[in-house]
Amino acid sequence: MSVEIIELEKGEYLAPNYQTSVFGDLLVSVTQYQAEVPTGKWHAHQNPMFSFVLYGGNIECRNSKTIERAAGSLNFYHAFEPHQNLYKSFPSKHISVEVESDFMLRHGLEECDLLIDEEAGGNSSFGFIKILKEATINDLDTSSSIESLFLDLIGAKRFENRFRSSPRWVNDLRDLLNDIWNTNVSLQQLSEVVGVHPITISKNFRKYFHYTLGEYMRRLKIMRALELMHFHEIPLTEVALRCGFSDQSHFIRVFKNMTGFGPMEYRRLKNF
Repeated sequence: MSVEIIELEKGEYLAPNYQTSVFGDLLVSVTQYQAEVPTGKWHAHQNPMFSFVLYGGNIECRNSKTIERAAGSLNFYHAFEPHQNLYKSFPSKHISVEVESDFMLRHGLEECDLLIDEEAGGNSSFGFIKILKEATINDLDTSSSIESLFLDLIGAKRFENRFRSSPRWVNDLRDLLNDIWNTNVSLQQLSEVVGVHPITISKNFRKYFHYTLGEYMRRLKIMRALELMHFHEIPLTEVALRCGFSDQSHFIRVFKNMTGFGPMEYRRLKNF
């Protein structure tokens, strides 16, 4: 039995509420389902695109697979790739970025160059949230800023790929840091666990992790903060404490630096 596939125009979505803004050769859309409505129509988009789940989530079918998308999930869609979305969690809000062919031509990119690792969606969260922040500012500098943020996301993907051919200690260190994200440890202690000299870690950390050790650890803490804010209605003071920020002002400052939003401002995005 054949299934009807709706081919959407660029910037068009099936969501009952959506807003699309054009920034040069990138289209940024916010789609939202505030309450339950019939969903599940098969459709496809004209441009290759990304969809980042800001709040809520959905069940998605494509390529004979069914996946559950929760807050923080990131997915890439090829141009004209059929898929179906079933929404069960409300409110559900997504950030979508469509990439025009002119953008790829200008930067010498193919669709395969846009394949950010979906399993590493958390590492891309900050970039998409900052893109949303820039879209809300929408001034004369917004288009160039969003282009820069998006190119940085693609560049970060290439840094992620370095782990596949990196020394074993790099992967061991990454796993260790993700396990002890809320623990204060010295460089000497890290070196003893992974079995390399502290100088080796210091000299090569940015090469493999794209950030300094301090920046990377703060990112891990804010990623956990985002998870708590997505799934739990707990006070922000408790979020800060659980994520290792004894000073509330420090939490607010780091959160804003990572996302572009203050924690309270970010929480309000759920219902705006």
